[in-house]
Amino acid sequence: MPQITLGEPVLIDQAPFGLTEWGPWQFPHLERLADGRIHLEFHVEADSVNAYGLPTRHALSADGGRSWEAVEGRDARGGLLLPNGDRLLPVQFQSRHRAEVTLPEPVLVQEDAPNHITHIYRAADFPAELSGWRFLRQRSGEKDWVEETASVRMPGEIRIVREEMYAFWPSFHHGRSQLAPDGSIWEAIHTKRIVDGVVQPANNIVYLRSVDAGYSWDVLSEILYQPDREADPHADQRDGFTEPEFNFMPDGSVLCLLRTHDLLGVGPSYWSRSLDGGQSWNVPRVFDDRGVWPRMLTLENGITLASYGRPGLFVRATADPAGLAWEPRVVVVEPVERRQDTCSYSALLALDERTALLAYSDFNYPDAQGQKRKSIMVRTVTAS
Repeated sequence: MPQITLGEPVLIDQAPFGLTEWGPWQFPHLERLADGRIHLEFHVEADSVNAYGLPTRHALSADGGRSWEAVEGRDARGGLLLPNGDRLLPVQFQSRHRAEVTLPEPVLVQEDAPNHITHIYRAADFPAELSGWRFLRQRSGEKDWVEETASVRMPGEIRIVREEMYAFWPSFHHGRSQLAPDGSIWEAIHTKRIVDGVVQPANNIVYLRSVDAGYSWDVLSEILYQPDREADPHADQRDGFTEPEFNFMPDGSVLCLLRTHDLLGVGPSYWSRSLDGGQSWNVPRVFDDRGVWPRMLTLENGITLASYGRPGLFVRATADPAGLAWEPRVVVVEPVERRQDTCSYSALLALDERTALLAYSDFNYPDAQGQKRKSIMVRTVTAS
């Protein structure tokens, strides 16, 4: 039975006193740079499509997360290290107002919530410069990063305009791409597609796979939204499955965690499992009663960790090679009133065979004067 021990919190950065809006000093991401340092990136703008592609803040640690130095973004590019030695980093273009681009006719206009209108388009109707799917690539042995457009073959692919902004979505998620055991690259996204001339009613999970170092991608499989109506009274009105996180498990299976939390409120997280290399997935089952932006990793000692929350933030552990039996969750940030505790987005990075670094936000961490401020934090998670 694995035991989780949390290290002491380490403060990275704090928002100005009195800033309580949703979005700034939230959504952390961790990665390891080529020189071994740890890079932490976090959001400082509103949580809005208007903020996509705007500058973020960055910090580096050379001592395993014990101390940090603020740096410019251009000095902190890690990306996914590929078998050929290249590094690949998704590019999030800045959103553009719909009046600034020439748009085709939408195939569907829907009201997601009061004053939240989404226009859905066929991706095939868009010019190449609005296609998205951009990367920065640092070729093996070189210093410069070169921007490129990947070829993504997704039948029924869509584009959307939300809040009057075109956001080059869907796109690759920063920090979500992973190398499979066979050396291919996997990415999981949530999206709707046009199937038999009709836009799918809910978000589903689409797995994309590249076998040529990220230059081209094809659909590997799909997890359709199949909710548990007994566990969620709002199941039929949900946006669907979103924010997929997957992990290659010690037994050779692939485990995927899924969010359903949306504007209807707290929704359960789900898990789905593949036994055939991602070709097919079992019917999703409830993992917990909550869970946005779930993250997972397996340490060298064979223990798999998961972090998720909202409300609150938690970590869980399993020594089960298949990830079917998990220990009770451990509190990182106590849940309080809605949007008053943490954004519940987190990041995990392995430090050694039994320890990971966890990055997260805490909206009530005191400054030197004892005043509570939105803060970006890290702490170790030891599993033994």
